[in-house]
Amino acid sequence: MTRFLPAFSVLIAVIATAVPWGLPADATFVLPLLVVMMVFCWRAIPDTELHPAAAAVLGLLADLLSGGPLGFWALMCLIAATVGLRPGAFRERRDLWLQWLAWTALICTLGLFGWLLASLYYLRWIDWWPIAFGVAASIVFFPLVLYGLLWVETGRIGHTRHRIFRSAS
Repeated sequence: MTRFLPAFSVLIAVIATAVPWGLPADATFVLPLLVVMMVFCWRAIPDTELHPAAAAVLGLLADLLSGGPLGFWALMCLIAATVGLRPGAFRERRDLWLQWLAWTALICTLGLFGWLLASLYYLRWIDWWPIAFGVAASIVFFPLVLYGLLWVETGRIGHTRHRIFRSAS
C-alpha cells in the first residue's frame, strides 16, 4: 500500500462533500462527519499512515470548500486523528464492537462540541437537529466505512479479523 493512499482517499471524500448532492437540509452534516470518520478509521487501521497534520489540512480544505467557519472541520479531523491512534483496550482486543463504541463516544462528544462551537461562532443557538442527524448517520455507517477502507487498503473484499486493529505487540 502506498503511504499516500489514506490522505488521497480522504481528499476524494472532502471533494465529494463540496458536490451538490441534493441532500435535504437536515443532512448537511452527514458527509463532513463521514470525512471525520474516515480520518478516525485510517488512524486505527494498522500499518497505515495518516499524519494528524495531514488530517488537519484536509479538514481545512473541507472548511474552505464548505464555506463554513475556518478551522471547524480541521479541528474535528485533528481530534479524530488523535483519538484514532490512542493506544487502548478497544484496539488491543481486536473487537469491532469496542471500536464502534469508541467511535460512538467520540462522535457524540464531537457533535456536542461542534454544536456549541458553531453556536459560539454565530453568537446564537443554531439548530441541533442537522448535527444530531449527522452523528446518528455516522454511527450507523461506521462498519461500512471501516470495511470499505480495509478493502481500499488491501484490494480484496475478504479481510482477516487481525487487520481491523493494531496488535498488542
